[in-house]
Amino acid sequence: MKMACGRMPRRANGERYCQGFSYKFNMITKRYIRNKIPAVTDSGIGEKLLHEVLRQENIKALFQPIIHLQTRQIYGYEGLIRGPVNTILHAPTRLFEAATSAGRLAELDLLCRRVVIKRFAQLGLSGRLFINVDPSSLAHETFREGVTLELIEQAGINPSQVIIELTETRPVEDVQLMRQAMIHYRKMGFRVALDDLGAGYSGLKLWSEIRPDIVKIDRHFIQGIDEDRTKQQFVIAILKTATALGARVITEGVETEREYATLRKIGVEMVQGYYFCRPVEVPPTAISSGLFRKEVRSRMENGDSPTVEKIIRPAISVQANTKFLEVGEIFTSRPELESIVIVHDQEVLGLVLRREFMNSYASLYGKELFRKFPAVRFLNNNVMQVDKKLALEEVSFRLTTSLDLYTEEFIILDDCRLAGKGRLIDLLHEITKLQVNRAQHANPLTLLPGNVPIQQELQRLFNQVEFFVVCYFDLDNFKPFNDFFGFSRGDKVLRFLADLLIANVDEQSDFIGHIGGDDFVVIFRNADWLLSVRRILRQFDESIGGYYNGQIGNNITTTDRDGTVRKYQQMTLSVGAVVVHPSALPCRIDLGEEAATAKHEAKAMPGTSLYIHEIGSSSLSQVVMEHCSLPSAAGQ
Repeated sequence: MKMACGRMPRRANGERYCQGFSYKFNMITKRYIRNKIPAVTDSGIGEKLLHEVLRQENIKALFQPIIHLQTRQIYGYEGLIRGPVNTILHAPTRLFEAATSAGRLAELDLLCRRVVIKRFAQLGLSGRLFINVDPSSLAHETFREGVTLELIEQAGINPSQVIIELTETRPVEDVQLMRQAMIHYRKMGFRVALDDLGAGYSGLKLWSEIRPDIVKIDRHFIQGIDEDRTKQQFVIAILKTATALGARVITEGVETEREYATLRKIGVEMVQGYYFCRPVEVPPTAISSGLFRKEVRSRMENGDSPTVEKIIRPAISVQANTKFLEVGEIFTSRPELESIVIVHDQEVLGLVLRREFMNSYASLYGKELFRKFPAVRFLNNNVMQVDKKLALEEVSFRLTTSLDLYTEEFIILDDCRLAGKGRLIDLLHEITKLQVNRAQHANPLTLLPGNVPIQQELQRLFNQVEFFVVCYFDLDNFKPFNDFFGFSRGDKVLRFLADLLIANVDEQSDFIGHIGGDDFVVIFRNADWLLSVRRILRQFDESIGGYYNGQIGNNITTTDRDGTVRKYQQMTLSVGAVVVHPSALPCRIDLGEEAATAKHEAKAMPGTSLYIHEIGSSSLSQVVMEHCSLPSAAGQ
């Protein structure tokens, strides 16, 4: 009997199952479940059990950590609820369905909040507490404002630690009511998160109306994201939108290392899911370092590009509970101070801006009206926060493409702790200097880095003793094409090849340079480099024929360098690859010469070709060579 082994499909709860055996098994189990476990609404059984659950407060709080990927620390915990074990109301979905059917959703929602808050305080957990709130319960006739704040204060938890997590279980008709409720929560010192973005009934509408501090992307877009380009683009789009709106992003449902690695590469800040920890009664206070895959650091993280640390300025900060009058005295005594940073313990919340604050402080009755208010009451959190190791160019892009953000200043962090502030004017000054310097060494046609940056990149990688691959790309039969069709058409081909290379490499870790003419260099730093090169060669062969303007057979006749009339076939692409293993780096190696030699070997082969030359694969003296040839579009 033959068997095929592949990746098993995954259910919504993340568990793998064998599709070949699922149908019969499911039919048997469904019959058993129908006979043994009644539905929530059957004969009022669910309603009676719900009544006992509410009367005895027979629910249990679980917590799942939310991980900050940059610091590799726990940012906070989401409080989750389970009903009585071995009952039909154990699962939270059934529990809330029963409460909704019985008209007791608001009562259950309040009980869940009380149990989660109490247990969180008992465990003495640090970080933030995410509390789920059903929007429909806020509009319920029994809803009373201020109850959550009372529970928080009774438990001895600071309101700035609490994040109200909005979860859609049904359509939200009164968005205006929701927006007003969230404003109320913010005034009490809470932050707001929008849960399951992309899965609810009006997630994007709520996002635009409520403007949450945090957005949680639904697990549907995370499961299998490592293999789904569409999901990757969706998450990237959400990250860009969140940056523009001043919101932070958490991705839910991360269950595999590949999913985690993909999200880390995309640039997600925080994650949550079974890969790191399942919901448990007593959650961990730290995450095992073994779960964090060793990532290839980008060039900007390795110091190749100037970072925002270069323009950091000292910042004045106060705690969130600092009184109104004290903040006013700081601004009064420091006329040059444009803003004060607000922090809760060591977490940076945002800025109090001088011009906004002083409008209240200097008003006729301002000091009397606001004297008891804390500094957080005047917080402006539409301020960009960046790590000090972030490249200046990335900071400039985020700041200049953001919407409704305060752009004159931004906060600079060091491992999520306040390091200082940056000013837009200083950033633009450094960006201008950087662009002028790079323009001096860029190819004028493709604007790719030229020989000087290429040599600098090779030297840097050589010194870091890391695995990398130098690929030398060279066009075959380009000169006769250029002579036959003219320089304008030839320039189009060169720009096409440059765009093709850019589209098929990882801009965060790889490097592309244009030596000159039809010679390009790509320096790969990931193990999948060979797949990228083969994809480039295939796409080149599929597309280059379009530049021959219908020339029959894509063959042209023109004179060679010696003045002899010759017939030339369609252009092909030759690649010489030098694979450099870390064990070879202590040796004296002329990488430029090695790459040029590999390119000449590739050009000696017919058609679109790839020649691979490995250095130091197992010892310092061993050299491994191999080559492969791909069929060209011209049928060579």
